Amino acid sequence: MTVETYGPADLYVVAFPSEHVPGQIREAVLTTLSSGVITLLDLVLVRRAADGSTEVLEIESLGEEFDLDLVQTSGSGLVGQEDIDELIEEVEPGTSVLVFLFENTWARSIAAAVRDTGAVVISAQRFPADVVNEVAELAGVSA
Repeated sequence: MTVETYGPADLYVVAFPSEHVPGQIREAVLTTLSSGVITLLDLVLVRRAADGSTEVLEIESLGEEFDLDLVQTSGSGLVGQEDIDELIEEVEPGTSVLVFLFENTWARSIAAAVRDTGAVVISAQRFPADVVNEVAELAGVSA
């Protein structure tokens, strides 16, 4: 995939207590990808066995696990080995970690407009869903 301008990208690292990606997470990611609002750039699964040994599965090895034959990626390899090595240190035995980098495709036109007009993004922040939900509850706001 060649694009003139990417939108901003997010790196998510999700830990779970099993060897396989939970079905609900897998389905949510695939549904969101199919909507077109995000583009999958890279995906890595790190498994740490109870004995402490690790297995790293790159996106090319996750086809059956993640139905990736349905998904095109544009940047396999963007999650670097240094990133993976750092994550492996933090993974508890008996835990797996799904690392996925996705582009906010919906923001491509905004990124292009910023670039084309000489504007500069001076701040961008991401708030985790649990924080947003907690603040909304405290403020009495519902979705």
